[in-house]
Amino acid sequence: MGLTVEVLNDLEASNLQAASQAALMENNAIALIELLEMLWSCNLEGANTVIDAVLQRLLQLRAAR
Repeated sequence: MGLTVEVLNDLEASNLQAASQAALMENNAIALIELLEMLWSCNLEGANTVIDAVLQRLLQLRAAR
């Protein structure tokens, strides 16, 4: 839940770089999937940028398995 709150705060502050960076540094795939689900269903400005970062990080984690 911490990741989601951090990203939402960054999006609210229009800080897409910080929101994306938080997603790219996350190691918990479940937290990333929860964030992806929330971002996918909302209509926040900048959400697509963070969705791209989340998907990229999930691919990285998958490759590391």
